[in-house]
Amino acid sequence: MKMNFLKVIRNNWKKSAFAAAVSGYALSSLKTHIDINQHMREFSTNLSSSCKNIPSTKKVLVVINPIANNKKSEKTFKKYCEPILHLAGYSVELLRTNHIGHAKAFIEEMAVLPDAIVIAGGDGTSSEVVTGLMRRNENRCPITILPLGRTNQPLHKYFHYSVQSELDYIKSLCSALLPMLREEFMYQSVIRYDVINDDADSEKQLKPIFGLNGFSWGLLKDIDSTKEKYWYFGPIRHYVAAFGKLFSKNWSLVTDYVYTPPCSGCADCFEIPNDESTVLKQSFFGKLVNSNRRNVKSQKQLIKNSVCSNELKGKMEANQIDITCIRNNEDFSELETNFISSLQPGWDFIKTIPSITCNSIVPQLVLRSRTIQLYPNGESTNDSYSIDGEEYDARPIKLSVVPNAIKVFC
Repeated sequence: MKMNFLKVIRNNWKKSAFAAAVSGYALSSLKTHIDINQHMREFSTNLSSSCKNIPSTKKVLVVINPIANNKKSEKTFKKYCEPILHLAGYSVELLRTNHIGHAKAFIEEMAVLPDAIVIAGGDGTSSEVVTGLMRRNENRCPITILPLGRTNQPLHKYFHYSVQSELDYIKSLCSALLPMLREEFMYQSVIRYDVINDDADSEKQLKPIFGLNGFSWGLLKDIDSTKEKYWYFGPIRHYVAAFGKLFSKNWSLVTDYVYTPPCSGCADCFEIPNDESTVLKQSFFGKLVNSNRRNVKSQKQLIKNSVCSNELKGKMEANQIDITCIRNNEDFSELETNFISSLQPGWDFIKTIPSITCNSIVPQLVLRSRTIQLYPNGESTNDSYSIDGEEYDARPIKLSVVPNAIKVFC
């Protein structure tokens, strides 16, 4: 009997191999499904036991990009995340973005903010939510970020995990929600972007944009933005996109820059937040409270930084410019600008492709600043830059640090 079975397999080895592959995939999928259900059951049990004494229902606005994650973001959220929020006592309102700027305008014009905002999308969605909040002249609600988009750079700042399987992905979603349920948060500094317009007419001045991630301009930005076009190469698509730039003409950009040194807060750069000043003006006891605020401001004015407003200028030809907001050793936020100018077409560039895909190219110049202004030169062949993953035409722009502006659950 055993010999007959082996003989059948040998005589039909193609069908046998196909049946083995299908069976293996089915067993693997079944095990993953069981593991996910077990994890969700354990997570829900622990959550229900810790959320028995919730005083009242809280409202949360979920801003979701329905086309994120290959149009699976909404289905994933409703299957795994929304039940957790309901179990924790949250009233969920869903906002599906249907065009660029939708979330930004909606949050900016909301009459009353919810208790929290959940960002269920990529970097572009998080930038729109932060911009909408920062443009409001009142207290801002906290946010939490779910890894439901193609790229979620802020998550690596707050959560340290690697997604290697579907089970790991579901665990990452639960981990991202847990700090909000526990009321664990930190204040995060943001970057403000102002287009520099020579026209003095205030009506033509564009509103500022705010972001959590950073600014990218140059060759490496182009490689990163085009790698998804080579999706059919699978895990090596980033390498293919980098190799394709070997024949490109957009190898360098030229810009003038003006920056001011880092500052922890002094008489020149300290301002009372707009939301506080607006409330005070409308209050009958505004004068009394304003006197206290003036005392706070006078204490700040005692701090004198003679170099805070000094403007340092320069000109740079580079392949790539990256600007991020970091927290330095003195525990205040500053801008870090990296200029990369070592890339040249040819064999040397091919040898550096692994470093490009790992984002490990060493910059030739690093500037630390409170503000920096970039003035693209006419010699530049790269005509667009990226702000939090969104493409913008390359125009003169000013970047500034807004310290401790957003409360992030993490």
